[in-house]
Amino acid sequence: MNKDMARKLIALVAMKKASGYTSSDFINTLSFKRALIPPDTVERFIESSLNEKLIVEKEGKYVPNFSTEGVIVPLDFSVDVDELFSEAAEKPLVDRMLEAASASGKMTKKEAIIKARDLLSGMQFIDFETAMVTVLSDAGIDISSFVAEKENNSGYSQ
Repeated sequence: MNKDMARKLIALVAMKKASGYTSSDFINTLSFKRALIPPDTVERFIESSLNEKLIVEKEGKYVPNFSTEGVIVPLDFSVDVDELFSEAAEKPLVDRMLEAASASGKMTKKEAIIKARDLLSGMQFIDFETAMVTVLSDAGIDISSFVAEKENNSGYSQ
């Protein structure tokens, strides 16, 4: 499942402030009001979101398992159902770091980019990925997997 796209869909449903959302809320918002996905795929979307831990079930209602406030959904946002449910190829490291920043609810992707660029402007010998790791670490976001991957890709070792 494309988690970024799924987060945007969940955030659209969560715009209606409530303590939880029913499958009818998902169908009404995603299928009828926004016409993003067909009504017959909403149940599959909910099941996949539960499996991916993007939403949790509490008292018969679904609740986002992340802060929806930092999720930005463009006006021209559209969904390809095949892409939504595909096991996408590995995304670049920077994209995954930005998703982690956004999913944490501590900062938006845009804020993370701005902070990394500010840090990068005063440095000569680090790249954008290293600056992003620093920004995430300063925000208290777990970076261990990103650091390990960066070390493996760069040939550095301890």
